[in-house]
Amino acid sequence: MTEAGKLPLPLPPRLDWFVHTQMGQLAQDGVPEWFHGAISREDAENLLESQPLGSFLIRVSHSHVGYTLSYK
Repeated sequence: MTEAGKLPLPLPPRLDWFVHTQMGQLAQDGVPEWFHGAISREDAENLLESQPLGSFLIRVSHSHVGYTLSYK
């Protein structure tokens, strides 16, 4: 984030998509506990490491426009 609290422009396509089409709905309905935003695969794996089998999270994909399911 910049000092003004805004995202740097231009946004990568995957984040532009999320900000302009998805973020409003999440803000309106509340963020589910399984949604972790734009975290990396490594961060997702670290979060799931201490969780029981069958645990999962959804994150904004780093490689394409859309979501990614990470699970243990």
